Amino acid sequence: MPRLLCLLSPGMAEAAPAPPQVSIRPLILVLGVCGFASTFTMRLVDPIVPTLAGEYGRSIPQIAMIATAFSFSYALGQPFLGPIADSAGKVRTIVVCLMLLGLFSVLSAFAPSFELLTLARSITGVVAGGIIPVAMAAIGDRAPVAGRQAALGHFMVLTLVGQMSGAACSGFVADYLGWRSVFFMAAMLALLAALLAQVALKPRPDAQRKPLSLKGALAGYGVVFSNPRSRLLYGLVVLEGSLVFGLPPYVAAILAQRSGVGASEAGLAIAGMGLGGLIYGLATAQLVGWLGQRRMMIAGGLCMAAAMLIFTLPLPWWTAIALFILQGFGFFLLHGTYQALATELSPSVRGSAMALFACSLFLGHAIGPLVVGFGLSVIGMPATLVCLAVGTALVGYVSGNVLKVEDQRPR
Repeated sequence: MPRLLCLLSPGMAEAAPAPPQVSIRPLILVLGVCGFASTFTMRLVDPIVPTLAGEYGRSIPQIAMIATAFSFSYALGQPFLGPIADSAGKVRTIVVCLMLLGLFSVLSAFAPSFELLTLARSITGVVAGGIIPVAMAAIGDRAPVAGRQAALGHFMVLTLVGQMSGAACSGFVADYLGWRSVFFMAAMLALLAALLAQVALKPRPDAQRKPLSLKGALAGYGVVFSNPRSRLLYGLVVLEGSLVFGLPPYVAAILAQRSGVGASEAGLAIAGMGLGGLIYGLATAQLVGWLGQRRMMIAGGLCMAAAMLIFTLPLPWWTAIALFILQGFGFFLLHGTYQALATELSPSVRGSAMALFACSLFLGHAIGPLVVGFGLSVIGMPATLVCLAVGTALVGYVSGNVLKVEDQRPR
């Protein structure tokens, strides 16, 4: 009888149970370890800029160019790595890039000259670019839209611990074991992460991949830019990266001049950005619910601006830790929202879309030290930081008002 009623009145039939959803937490954990290894190497050089200047007999701005070389190479590699990940598979791309990251970190440790260290770090930047953007695209493939920003936030927790650890450990290791040991440590982490990813991650069995070709890559990027939001979002990310990441290569020199501290203290200060991002990552779901994406972007710009303005004051060196925590938290309020929006620009070629996103950010990384170095030499540190503060506040405000977002706050 119940069967007959179901046949006569389909609307009254009980809904079929939904297929069980596979948890993506293990995926996020493993990808987070891979991201940890990648971000660990990103800010390694910042705390030891004065050390390397003495080692190679170069000026502070010249050594800061190593950071620019890493970031510029990271950006330039993205248009190629995105299509490779879409065609060869995201897991395979991550594993190969981690292995190469370990190799070129070892070569950096053995670099006998400034030029060879810059070259090794440039190539390291290219291969590092095939890890975090590809991992975010992999999460985008598996996480539902409603929970994607929270999933990305959880992924960023481990990557930010890597950034924080890299900056902090770099200064201490350089002071006590020598700066070359810093790169050996980064190489070991990258190779261990490659082994873990190879063992624990499996490609999606239902993934549809097209053969790699120039025509296919260009077609994929055409799909990305067919979304009118793409150009605006990528342009804002370039500005954001320029304003936020121009300062870190000069922090060690500023603190040394202001307070007479060394690489260890500078590393702790710069690591504060990672801790601020870690706070964001742990509270992402609550922040999305309380503020919504629009207010998160505006608040992020204001937090970064406040940190930069206070840093102009001649305060004790340890106050810089708190300021960089605030700056890191503000950065990820803004940037975390950008990331979530970028995963939905072109779902069919998500690897390419996230590659362009990372390309935009690291173009900003590369431009920032050049702009800040010019500002420090022409108008001085306080005026330069005021300009950066005004810029970040404006980027946050403009982003919150011109990017059409649908806040995910419960109504």
